[in-house]
Amino acid sequence: MKIVLCLTGLLLNFHLAFTQIDGQSLNGIWEMDGYGKIIEISDREVSTYDVTKISCLLNYKTPRNNIKQLGKFELINPNSLNLKLGITEYHLHRIKELPKQKLISDSIRLKKPKLNFDVFWHTLNDNYPFFERRKTNWQEVYDSFKNENYTNDKDLFKVFRKIIEQLGDEHTAVIASEDIMEDNQDTLDVQVEDSGSEHPSMADLGERILNIYVKEPVKYGRSLNGHRLINYGLTRNNVGYVQLNNMIFFGDYKVSDSLSGYDYLFAYLKESGSNPNYQEDEVKGISQFLDSIIQKFKDTDAMILDLRFNTGGYDFVALEVLRHFIEEETTVFSKKAKKYDAFTEKQFFTIKPSNNTYQKPVFLLTSHQTSSAPEILVLSSMSIKNIQRIGSNTKGIFSDVLEKKLPNGWDLYLSNEIYEDNEGNCYEGIGVSPDIEINYPVEENLFIQDIETKLKNGDDAIETVFKLIKA
Repeated sequence: MKIVLCLTGLLLNFHLAFTQIDGQSLNGIWEMDGYGKIIEISDREVSTYDVTKISCLLNYKTPRNNIKQLGKFELINPNSLNLKLGITEYHLHRIKELPKQKLISDSIRLKKPKLNFDVFWHTLNDNYPFFERRKTNWQEVYDSFKNENYTNDKDLFKVFRKIIEQLGDEHTAVIASEDIMEDNQDTLDVQVEDSGSEHPSMADLGERILNIYVKEPVKYGRSLNGHRLINYGLTRNNVGYVQLNNMIFFGDYKVSDSLSGYDYLFAYLKESGSNPNYQEDEVKGISQFLDSIIQKFKDTDAMILDLRFNTGGYDFVALEVLRHFIEEETTVFSKKAKKYDAFTEKQFFTIKPSNNTYQKPVFLLTSHQTSSAPEILVLSSMSIKNIQRIGSNTKGIFSDVLEKKLPNGWDLYLSNEIYEDNEGNCYEGIGVSPDIEINYPVEENLFIQDIETKLKNGDDAIETVFKLIKA
C-alpha cells in the first residue's frame, strides 16, 4: 500500500501547462536539468522522453490541445524555460535535436530483456543518489546480472525485484505488465489489511486511540488505510488532539462511498487529475480544517499532531499544515537532484505563516510508518521552536518519485532527490529522529501489536505529552 500511495503524484503523469509568452513560442526541444527528461513541443503535440547515457525513449505523447494545466511554464528567454509542478521548480534549456544515436524505436529490440536491464541499470546509475547510504555497490550489481540468461519477462522481473529489495527504498519500484504483476501478487511486498487478524488494523488502532482520549471526537473523510482522514477533539487534559492520516484526499471530489483502498485512490486521482486546480483544492481543503480546529483549540494548553499512521500524500499539503504553526517566514529545507556525477542547484523552501496560527506547544507523534509526505512536515518542523517530536524515527523516504519508462513499457519509479535540513543533514534511509524516543518496532504489524498491548495502560506518546504539560 505504501508503494502505491508514495506514487500517487505519478499516476497523474507528467501533466504540463503550455502557453505562449510575450510572443515567443515554446515550440522546440527542451532538455531538463537533471531528472533525465527531454520535452518536445509542437503545435500539434507534446512528447516527453526519458534519457540515459545509452538511451532515449518516448515516455508520453499527447495532443497539445489536450494538455491539462497542472503545471506552470515560465519562459525566461528564448533558450531557457522554468516549469513549476507541486513545490518543485524544474529548469530546462533548448536543444537543437533529440539525441538520435540514443533513440530506440525498433519494436523487437525494445522487448529484449538485456536492453531493458541495461536501461534499468543506467537509469538508476544516472539518477539515484543513495547507493552508498543503502549499502549497495551499483557496479557490482551490474557485473552480477549483466550476463544473466533472461529467457522471459518473468526472469527479468525477478531480477529487478531482487535488486530493488536490496536497495530497501520504498520509493523505488518496477511495475511490470498486468500478467507479470498478477503472477507475483502473492509475494509482492505490498501491505494489505487482514480483517481476520487477531490484532486491529492500523485504521482500527487509530480509531481506538482517538476514542480513548478524546471526549467528543470529530471525524472526517477517508484515508487510504480505510479510517478517517482527519480526526480531532479535546482531551481531558485540555490538550487538542489531531490525527492526520494522509496528506491527500482534501479535495471535494464526488468519489463513490462504495469504493475503498486502491479503488478509492484511483477514482480520486482520476477526478483530481482532470481538474487544473487540484493543488489549490487540496491546500484549501486542509487549510479550512486547520483554521476551524485552531479556533476550537485556542484555549488549550497544547496540541498533539499525530502522524504515526500517515503513509503519504502531497508535499504541498504537508507544508500547508506546518504554515499553521509558525510565527514568521521560515526556510525549512532544501533539495537537489542527482544528474549523472553531479547535482542540480539546491532549491530552498520557505513558508509563510497562515492567517490563523497556533503558537502554543505542539507535539508531533511519529513512527516508522510515518513515510514520504508527512516526513517533509517532520523534517521542516526541526526549524520551528514550539514543536517537539515524540515517537520513533520516521521511515526515511523523502525524495519525490521520478517516473520512467523501460523499453518494454514497464514503469520504473525511483528516488532521485536529496532533501536536507537547514544544517545540510540528509535523513534518507534513517528518518528524522524524535526529541523524545519511544522505541516502536519498525515492522507495521509489530508496531500495531506493541501499541495495542500497552494501550490498556495508556498510549506512551500521548501520556508523555500530558507529563510534559504538567511539568
